[in-house]
Amino acid sequence: MASEDPNLVHAPTLALKQALCYSCWDVSSNLSRCSACKRVSYCSAKCQKQDWNRNHKKICKKLVALNQQKGYIPSAGRHWDDYYVEQELEFLRSGTLNPCELGRLVGHESYCYHCYRRESQLEDGAKLNTCQGCRLTSFCPSCRQTHPSVECAVLQDITVDDKIVVNLRRRTGNSSTITFTKLPRKEHFSLSSAKDWYDYYTRLSDMGGFKSKMNRDLRCLSNDPKEREFVEYLRCGTNTTTIQLTLIAALEAIIPNVNTRGSINLHIIGAAGAESDSIPAFEELFHLLPSLITLRLAFVGLNVAENLTNDTEIQNPHILQCCAACTKMGRQISIRTWRGPYHAYIDTQFYKTPDLAAAFRSGFSVDEQADWYPTIKYLAHAPHPTLFTATRYYEIQGEMRIWKDLGAEFAKNAEVNKWKGMSPLLTVCGDKPNEVIYQNHWWYIVKQR
Repeated sequence: MASEDPNLVHAPTLALKQALCYSCWDVSSNLSRCSACKRVSYCSAKCQKQDWNRNHKKICKKLVALNQQKGYIPSAGRHWDDYYVEQELEFLRSGTLNPCELGRLVGHESYCYHCYRRESQLEDGAKLNTCQGCRLTSFCPSCRQTHPSVECAVLQDITVDDKIVVNLRRRTGNSSTITFTKLPRKEHFSLSSAKDWYDYYTRLSDMGGFKSKMNRDLRCLSNDPKEREFVEYLRCGTNTTTIQLTLIAALEAIIPNVNTRGSINLHIIGAAGAESDSIPAFEELFHLLPSLITLRLAFVGLNVAENLTNDTEIQNPHILQCCAACTKMGRQISIRTWRGPYHAYIDTQFYKTPDLAAAFRSGFSVDEQADWYPTIKYLAHAPHPTLFTATRYYEIQGEMRIWKDLGAEFAKNAEVNKWKGMSPLLTVCGDKPNEVIYQNHWWYIVKQR
C-alpha cells in the first residue's frame, strides 16, 4: 500500500473550504472553481492543470455524481440531523470512510450554518457566502449572515494554524509544526508536576522567557506581532508534540523509577501519518528523562509510512539523528517499522515485549472494528501496558464496552488528557455545526497481565 501524497494528507482546512488555492495553497482574491465538481478552487490555470494531472481527474467524476444526487430543498424546517444523515450517505456513496483526499473533500463541503444546505441544494444560481472572520463558516442568501462570535474565535485558531502550516511548507517543505525542548535537562522534573502546556513551556521546556507573554490557554498577551506569531506557533505545535508528552505521562504512570531508566522500548500501534510526522519530537523523551540513553521504537500498522518501511526480511532499524548534546552523551533512537496488524507482529522474529505500547486515536470501536478486533483481544491480556487515546467521548464509551466484554483491567481509567493538542480541528459529521475536536483529548491505559 503506497503512502499518500503529503499534499493530500496535509491539505489545510482553508483549502478544503475553498479559501485557498487547492494546489499551491496560495491566498488569492481571484480563485476559480473547478467548473465540473465545484468542490475545489485554484488561483491559476497552471495550478488547476497540475492538480488535474496529480489526482483530481480520478475523483472529479465521483464528486460530480455526488452533487447530482442532491437537488433543491427549501430552507424551512430543515434540521442538523437531516444534514448528518445525508453526510453519512455521501461518505458511503463515495466509497470511503478514511481521511483520503476524496473523503476529506466530501467531509468538508461547505454548507449553510443555519439551514444546513449545500450549494447544490440552494435555489438555481444561488451561492454560499463565507464568514469574513473565520473563513470556515458559510451562509445561504436566505439565512442570517452571522454565527456566534465565541465560536468564530475558535475557528479563527484553525485559520491561523493553516497559515502557519502553509508558511512552514514553503520555507522547509514540511507541513508539521514541532515544538519541544531544545536542550536536554540535567535533572529530572516529573511531567506530572506540570499543570498544563503553559507549565511545560515555561517550567520544563526552555521557553521561560515567554512566561509573561502568554496565558494558560497559550494566548499571546503581547501586541508585538513577532511574539504573537511565536506563541501561535507554540500552540499549533502541541498538535504534534501531544504524542510524546502523552507517552512520557504514561511512562511515569506505569514505571515508578522511569527517571532512572537507561533504556525504554515503545511500540506505536496503528502508526500512520501523524505518528510519522512527529518522529523528530521523540527526542523529547531524552530531554525530559536525563538517565535515558537508548530509545527503541517500533512503528506497526497497516498504514505505516512508506519512507520508514525497511526490508521485512532484514529489518535494519533506522537511527534517528539527535541534537549535538544528546549525540555527545551517546544517546540513540532506533526505529523499526512493520506493515501489518499488531497481533501478527507479535509472532515475528522482530517482536520484543515493550515497556509500553500505544495506539493514538485508533477509533477501533467506530471504524474498522473487524480489522482491529484480533489486536484488541490480544492487548486485553498482553504482557505489557497499552496506552490508548481518543478525540471524542463517544469513542471512549464504545471502547470501554469492548474492553469490559474482554475482561480487561486498567492501569489508568479514561479521563481528559492534559497533554491533548491545544489547536482545534474541524470535525466531519459532528454533533452540531462547526464542532471542533482536539488531538488525543481522552486517554487511558490498559493494564498488563
